[in-house]
Amino acid sequence: MTRRGDSVVFCGAWDDGPGYPRAASLRAGLERLGVRVRDCRVAGLGVGKRELLRRPWRWPLAWLRMWRERRQLLRELRQVCAAERPRCVIVPYPGHHLVRSIRRVSPVPVVLDLFLSAYDTVVEDRRLCEPGSIGAGVMQRLDTQACTAADLVLTDTPENAAYAAALTELPPERFAWLPLSDPEAADRVPFPSASTNGRLRVLFFGTGVPLHGLATLIEAVRRAPSVHLTLVGGADADRALAQRMLGSRVELDGDFVSRDRLRELMADCHLVAGIFGCSGKTQRVVPWKVVIALAAGRPVITADTPAVCGWLEGSAAVFLAPAADPEALAAQLERLAADPLRVERAAAMAQTIYNRHFAVDRAANRWQQLLDRVAEVSAEAIA
Repeated sequence: MTRRGDSVVFCGAWDDGPGYPRAASLRAGLERLGVRVRDCRVAGLGVGKRELLRRPWRWPLAWLRMWRERRQLLRELRQVCAAERPRCVIVPYPGHHLVRSIRRVSPVPVVLDLFLSAYDTVVEDRRLCEPGSIGAGVMQRLDTQACTAADLVLTDTPENAAYAAALTELPPERFAWLPLSDPEAADRVPFPSASTNGRLRVLFFGTGVPLHGLATLIEAVRRAPSVHLTLVGGADADRALAQRMLGSRVELDGDFVSRDRLRELMADCHLVAGIFGCSGKTQRVVPWKVVIALAAGRPVITADTPAVCGWLEGSAAVFLAPAADPEALAAQLERLAADPLRVERAAAMAQTIYNRHFAVDRAANRWQQLLDRVAEVSAEAIA
């Protein structure tokens, strides 16, 4: 159990702010539990990591910078742990490249928030490397070495925890799950009283990575004449495709919007689009957009996957369609457009479903269980 004055240390190079919800979600759950969170941090790469991948001639300079920052990070960690012994050190995502060094100097158990497997993202979802290639092998070793170094490894769903254990061939008991929550959750966004212009207004927001299956959604909306799509984000090619295929039934609203603007867009929509991709990753995640849509009181339509069904099947606030099947998705959208009261009833249930599964209080309860597991690891090490 947690005690008055308990603390943990976040140590790493995590990204936060708009578009990077995981570290804030972890922190909010711990603080709700009464645990003080202290930071030892170097700057994350954020969106810069995509630029770096496209410019390999910059890798040596980037490596040198990271080496220097790592030495400073480890010095700070030693000082913090010497001043006040924390319950554990938590390495937020992305921490693959730092966790082994942190483990070597930490006097307390180390928890890695793997969150997303590097191999899963690079090879299976985005297909930047072919399975069996040198690059794929590097990504798998990166995951395995990171998970081996940690005393406990977190992912966002039980399905991702099982996947990471199988990928790394490490004992399943090394892995645990902690779902996303929304520390910025506010009052429910008022629901439009009726379909605008007789149409079902659907909101998509996201980067358009393969996981999202945005092309599937665009094709489905093309087949569903009663639907209007508001599109935030997506790649340039996705936005051009939407304009070409949907004409006046699509509204583009920037590559990225603030949280306040997102709430405004939700106030004008009836339904939020989740993910519709065909990768294995699609089957194992409950995406952030689903969490914040439910928190705002908006029902969601998303792919029928084990992860989503494990949390949300039968919730009445989430509508399902087969992954990567625009015809079935279009049919489901048309059914919802023809039954606006069903959608409104789903909206009335959405925030309740969020509170039941993803609220910060739920994250705090889950953290209590995880910290108890960490205490067992510490006791075994002392014995």
